[in-house]
Amino acid sequence: MQENLKSSKKMKVFPKGQVIIPVELRRKYNINIGDRIEFITFQDGILLKPSRQKTKHQSSTDELFGMLHRYAKNKKFPGKDKVNEATESGFAEGWKE
Repeated sequence: MQENLKSSKKMKVFPKGQVIIPVELRRKYNINIGDRIEFITFQDGILLKPSRQKTKHQSSTDELFGMLHRYAKNKKFPGKDKVNEATESGFAEGWKE
Protein backbone atom coordinates (compact mmCIF):
# COMPACT_ATOMS: atom_id res chain seq x y z
CA MET A 1 0.00 0.00 0.00
CA GLN A 2 2.80 2.47 0.83
CA GLU A 3 4.45 2.22 -2.59
CA ASN A 4 1.44 3.91 -4.27
CA LEU A 5 1.31 6.82 -1.82
CA LYS A 6 1.85 10.10 -3.69
CA SER A 7 0.75 12.54 -1.01
CA SER A 8 -0.50 12.47 2.53
CA LYS A 9 -3.11 14.45 4.45
CA LYS A 10 -3.77 14.32 8.17
CA MET A 11 -7.32 14.94 9.34
CA LYS A 12 -9.01 14.80 12.74
CA VAL A 13 -11.50 12.06 13.65
CA PHE A 14 -14.62 13.57 15.24
CA PRO A 15 -16.66 12.01 18.09
CA LYS A 16 -18.99 10.03 15.81
CA GLY A 17 -16.08 8.63 13.79
CA GLN A 18 -16.46 11.23 11.06
CA VAL A 19 -13.49 12.41 9.02
CA ILE A 20 -13.54 15.35 6.63
CA ILE A 21 -12.25 14.62 3.14
CA PRO A 22 -10.29 17.70 1.99
CA VAL A 23 -12.03 19.68 -0.76
CA GLU A 24 -9.18 19.20 -3.24
CA LEU A 25 -9.53 15.42 -2.93
CA ARG A 26 -13.33 15.57 -3.21
CA ARG A 27 -12.97 17.58 -6.40
CA LYS A 28 -10.22 15.39 -7.83
CA TYR A 29 -12.17 12.17 -7.24
CA ASN A 30 -15.63 13.67 -7.89
CA ILE A 31 -16.98 12.93 -4.41
CA ASN A 32 -20.22 14.78 -3.71
CA ILE A 33 -22.64 15.07 -0.80
CA GLY A 34 -24.57 11.84 -0.41
CA ASP A 35 -22.07 9.73 -2.38
CA ARG A 36 -21.09 6.34 -1.00
CA ILE A 37 -17.50 5.59 0.03
CA GLU A 38 -16.02 2.09 0.08
CA PHE A 39 -13.75 1.12 2.97
CA ILE A 40 -11.17 -1.43 1.87
CA THR A 41 -9.16 -2.86 4.73
CA PHE A 42 -5.54 -3.97 4.65
CA GLN A 43 -3.33 -5.31 7.39
CA ASP A 44 -1.59 -1.93 7.72
CA GLY A 45 -4.45 0.48 7.05
CA ILE A 46 -7.67 1.46 5.30
CA LEU A 47 -8.25 2.63 1.74
CA LEU A 48 -11.21 4.97 1.21
CA LYS A 49 -12.50 4.80 -2.34
CA PRO A 50 -15.49 6.47 -4.03
CA SER A 51 -18.12 3.84 -4.77
CA ARG A 52 -19.29 3.93 -8.37
CA GLN A 53 -22.37 1.89 -7.52
CA LYS A 54 -25.51 3.70 -8.66
CA THR A 55 -27.67 4.89 -5.80
CA LYS A 56 -31.38 5.51 -6.02
CA HIS A 57 -32.13 9.21 -6.50
CA GLN A 58 -34.21 10.64 -3.70
CA SER A 59 -36.68 13.45 -4.10
CA SER A 60 -36.03 16.64 -2.15
CA THR A 61 -38.94 15.73 0.10
CA ASP A 62 -37.40 12.34 0.90
CA GLU A 63 -34.08 14.02 1.69
CA LEU A 64 -35.82 16.52 4.01
CA PHE A 65 -37.64 13.70 5.78
CA GLY A 66 -34.31 11.96 6.28
CA MET A 67 -32.64 15.07 7.69
CA LEU A 68 -35.49 16.10 9.95
CA HIS A 69 -36.82 12.77 11.25
CA ARG A 70 -35.05 12.99 14.61
CA TYR A 71 -36.71 16.35 15.39
CA ALA A 72 -40.20 14.97 14.87
CA LYS A 73 -40.25 12.19 17.46
CA ASN A 74 -43.79 11.41 18.59
CA LYS A 75 -45.21 13.96 16.14
CA LYS A 76 -47.26 13.19 13.06
CA PHE A 77 -45.57 14.01 9.75
CA PRO A 78 -47.61 16.35 7.56
CA GLY A 79 -47.18 14.03 4.57
CA LYS A 80 -45.34 14.45 1.29
CA ASP A 81 -48.14 16.40 -0.39
CA LYS A 82 -48.18 19.03 2.36
CA VAL A 83 -44.38 19.26 2.41
CA ASN A 84 -44.24 19.58 -1.39
CA GLU A 85 -46.94 22.26 -1.29
CA ALA A 86 -45.11 24.22 1.41
CA THR A 87 -41.77 23.89 -0.44
CA GLU A 88 -43.26 25.06 -3.74
CA SER A 89 -44.99 27.94 -1.99
CA GLY A 90 -41.74 28.97 -0.29
CA PHE A 91 -39.82 28.90 -3.56
CA ALA A 92 -42.53 30.92 -5.29
CA GLU A 93 -42.47 33.54 -2.53
CA GLY A 94 -38.69 33.78 -2.74
CA TRP A 95 -38.76 34.39 -6.49
CA LYS A 96 -41.18 37.31 -6.20
CA GLU A 97 -38.56 39.59 -4.67
